[in-house]
Amino acid sequence: MAHTIPLAHALDDSHLSPAVVLPGAPASVGAAALLAAGTARYHHPHYLRVEQNGPDQVRFVFREFTGRESEPSSPLEMYRDLALTSEERTMIGRQYMAARVLWSKRRMRVQAAPLLETAALRWAAWTIAHDTMMSRFVEFATLPDDRWRSQVLRLLEAHRVARQMAGDWDDIAERLAVVVDDQHSAVDDWSDEVDLAVVAAELGVDVRGWLVDHISAYRATPYYRQGTPLVARLVKTIDEQRARLADVAHLTADHDTGRQLAPNRF
Repeated sequence: MAHTIPLAHALDDSHLSPAVVLPGAPASVGAAALLAAGTARYHHPHYLRVEQNGPDQVRFVFREFTGRESEPSSPLEMYRDLALTSEERTMIGRQYMAARVLWSKRRMRVQAAPLLETAALRWAAWTIAHDTMMSRFVEFATLPDDRWRSQVLRLLEAHRVARQMAGDWDDIAERLAVVVDDQHSAVDDWSDEVDLAVVAAELGVDVRGWLVDHISAYRATPYYRQGTPLVARLVKTIDEQRARLADVAHLTADHDTGRQLAPNRF
C-alpha cells in the first residue's frame, strides 16, 4: 500500500529542494536518508519505506491498514527533539499525512459497508412507497365519483407510509454522510477524498438515484429546523397533490373535503 505526496518545490536527485543541504551530509542524501535510523523512532508503525516518484514527488509505502487503528498523527515528541532538523520533521510530517490518507480510505470502507447494506433495503422500501403514492394519485383521473372519498383515504395512507420510509431513508443517509465527511475531513487535498459511489461499486451496491446529501443538510441550524432532504422533497410532492385535490373538491362544491385536503396539514 502506497501513497504519493506532491512537494511544494521541485526536487533534484537528492529528493530535497536544491537550496537545502543537510548539515554534515552530502547534497546527494535523499528522502530516504531523512527517514533513516535517526528518525526511526518517530515512524508510523505501518511505515515501510519512501521512494522518489518523479522530480517533485515522494511515494510513501506502508503495510496494509485495517481502518480500525487510531488516526495517524505526527508524534508531538518530534517537535521537542532538538536533534532533528526541520527537513527531517517535514518529511516525518509528510509520512503521517500519507498514512492518514490511506487509513481514512480504509476506515471509510469499513464503516460504509454495513450502512450500504441497510441503505439498499431502505431505498427499495422507499421506492415502493413512493411509487404506490404516485399511483394512488393518478388513479383519481379514472375513478367514478362514488369512489372518490375512499380513494382519498387510500392516498392519505400512502402519504403516511411514504413519509415514514423517507424518514427512515434520511436516517441512514445521514449516517452515510457522516462517514463521507469524516474521510474528507481527514485528508488535506480534494484528490484524496473518496466518493461514496466508488466504495459502493467495490461492494457491488448500486447507488444510482440515491439521495445522500452533504452532512450539513441533515443538521438543524441555530436559527431554524430544516426538513431532511428526502422528507423535504416528499412533503413538497404531497402538498402539490393535496392542493390539486382540494381545488377539485372546491370546484365540485365539496368544500369540507377541500378544507381537509388543504396543503400543510400532513
